[in-house]
Amino acid sequence: MTRRNLFSLPAVVFCLLHVLLGLPARAQSPPGLSLQVTGGVALIQVAGDAGSPCALQFATNLAGGTVWLTLSNFSLAGSPSSVADPARATNQQRFYRVAVIAPTNAAWIPAGTFTMGSPTNELLRNLTETQHVVTLTKSFYLAKYPVTQGNYLTLMSTNPSYYTPANGFAADTNRPVEQVSWSDATNYCAKYTQQERTAGRILANWSYRLPTEAEWEYACRVGTTTPFYTGTNLLYGMANFNVQYEYVGGVGLTNSSGGFFLNRPSAVGSYAPNARGLYDMAGNVWEWCADWSGNYSTNSVSDPQGPGTGTARVFRGGAFNSQGDFCRSARRNSTSPGAVVNTIGFRVALSGP
Repeated sequence: MTRRNLFSLPAVVFCLLHVLLGLPARAQSPPGLSLQVTGGVALIQVAGDAGSPCALQFATNLAGGTVWLTLSNFSLAGSPSSVADPARATNQQRFYRVAVIAPTNAAWIPAGTFTMGSPTNELLRNLTETQHVVTLTKSFYLAKYPVTQGNYLTLMSTNPSYYTPANGFAADTNRPVEQVSWSDATNYCAKYTQQERTAGRILANWSYRLPTEAEWEYACRVGTTTPFYTGTNLLYGMANFNVQYEYVGGVGLTNSSGGFFLNRPSAVGSYAPNARGLYDMAGNVWEWCADWSGNYSTNSVSDPQGPGTGTARVFRGGAFNSQGDFCRSARRNSTSPGAVVNTIGFRVALSGP
């Protein structure tokens, strides 16, 4: 914590601090505070990344065993946001700090604009990958890793995965969970939300959910326009995919005999992350998204949610048995939301209202 802007008044001393609790992997700025005092009423202004979940807290001293009390929980609607403290305490110090209530093992994905889909000259592209400009107006968190077998077992008291000792595989609950339907994934999000709200680890109006297809691709790309967030190629050692079919930009698929085809999920985080600190966005297991499958708009859009109805839900990212082109950032796939497949898992997003 860094002390800032000590204010002294005849009866009240106001002090500003700032702190970031549970700092996520990348990109989120620590919040800042400023203070105006009129007639003993403090107006605290909080500046930071729009959309950040914040707790404004106060204490009456900074001695050992300091007790911080919450004055207000809120999401930064803009920068700065203002919170009034009407307290008029006689001969009492009053210290303020703001904390970002950030989940562990998650990356902050700031709002922004990007080109979704693939250019017509990207080899082995799918015709449904029509390029269009997408603006995401709200920031959110995205889990650094797919949900693991251990995560799922702890919360749901069951492990539906195929890749377990029951089927002859070594025990490793750090592998991503698979054989989960879209409904299983959304049920997990709902239960996880309830657990984390009860524990006070997220704000009461924040929820875990599946990312939209646009959010997934935006988070995957981190500004890249190449077939992969790794660049133009996907080669052995870059991801868990079918390395017998590497992808080389300008060439397409190449038959590689130099790498070992694992042909099963690996523990999450076994390969290098993208620039946002997200692991396994290419290969390992496909990941369910929130959207029904449908054609893209050819126009610029904001916060697309996919069609209102449909018969198939989107999943993204490729899997351990996918050839290289199926792991491209723009690659789309879909199936019935009730499908239970040993190559499809999911990761969670967290966002506010």
